[in-house]
Amino acid sequence: MPEFKILNNIIHYMEENGANYKVVSISIDEELVNEINELETNKLTIEQVKKAADKCLAHEWLKHTCMGDRYRHLQITPKGIGAARSKTRSEEIKASRGFLKKLSDTIDDHKGLLVVLGFLLALATFTLKFMGNN
Repeated sequence: MPEFKILNNIIHYMEENGANYKVVSISIDEELVNEINELETNKLTIEQVKKAADKCLAHEWLKHTCMGDRYRHLQITPKGIGAARSKTRSEEIKASRGFLKKLSDTIDDHKGLLVVLGFLLALATFTLKFMGNN
């Protein structure tokens, strides 16, 4: 999700420079898009990053530090730091799961599909039972 790429970019900058979130601000421009695209396999456009910034603003993960251009002087909030770290941790846990847990989660995610397949199998068996006797 591009919004977490923005947040993670800010957190990475903060940790790299030892800066507090209160003193770091970003602007959504080509330079930021290039920084994000260097680390990611899916290349983003400036429009996608702006749309992601809108989501971050709506969730109060980013805030404006001064009036003016909508995509300039944005600052991450503590809520944004928490959301980004939570998402990162969630992905780490998801990646470290064992095979059986992944299989179980896949089945759980697609239980509606399994119910439909079970219904079709039951319907086919029922149909063959009555058609096979003739």
